[in-house]
Amino acid sequence: MDKPDFKNFASAAKAGIANFGTAAHKAIDLYREGGERLAAVAGERWDTAFRQSKKELDADTRKNAQHAREVFARYYERGLALSADGAVVAVDTLVGAWIAGIDRVGAYKHAKA
Repeated sequence: MDKPDFKNFASAAKAGIANFGTAAHKAIDLYREGGERLAAVAGERWDTAFRQSKKELDADTRKNAQHAREVFARYYERGLALSADGAVVAVDTLVGAWIAGIDRVGAYKHAKA
């Protein structure tokens, strides 16, 4: 029986890792898009509730409620961006490390041969 060819294995492993990276980036994009949609729906619901209760609130309470909405939205957007961007960095780091590991094993195998 023939020995497995490391170059073929390395090529297939790198392709699999690249596919993982692509799928992970798509999942991150979907997470980001879903988070943005959720924020839009929450903002619309807040605005609807605010309009309905606006008459019953004094000026300071209306001002504070509007400010709170802006602050909550800003923190949510920052948190979503931070978590999605962090996931991209993590995926890119893992994919790069895995490919570098395969390359190092190949270089070691080649030098040893």
